[in-house]
Amino acid sequence: MRPKHAITVPEGPRLSVADLDTADACHDAFDLVISILDPETLLDWSHPRHHVFWVEDLETGGAAAPDAGFVDSLLGVDLAGAKEILIHCHGGYSRSPAAAMLLARKLGASLKEIEQGIDWNQADPNRLILGLGEDRLGSGHSLRNLAARKTGRRGA
Repeated sequence: MRPKHAITVPEGPRLSVADLDTADACHDAFDLVISILDPETLLDWSHPRHHVFWVEDLETGGAAAPDAGFVDSLLGVDLAGAKEILIHCHGGYSRSPAAAMLLARKLGASLKEIEQGIDWNQADPNRLILGLGEDRLGSGHSLRNLAARKTGRRGA
């Protein structure tokens, strides 16, 4: 099984994005795994370097919506030494591509490298996650604008 998206950070790790079924089947092949799941989801597997976040795929507020605390924790994950990182949500379509884009930007990937690593036919990155992350990274609106341009939706 192969990931839906893969962003290679120059002189850094490769960030692969997948859906839940793919992650279940191939998580052992990665140095680090980040799961972004609905609150009621239980995994029947683990990984030695596994970070699990429970947030719903919402782009407006709500009890389980992505918030600044989630984004701070995501951006604070220790990626040191990882060459292959798997980031997944349920479908690999919204939350996990947004997370991968933020982490790639944090690691120094260019906007072009991020754009090329996403299969835009299979992605509509969560604008709330992108917005909160770009606020934390101080990167302006480049990722939100990229997502809006590639998906034809207005940015958040």
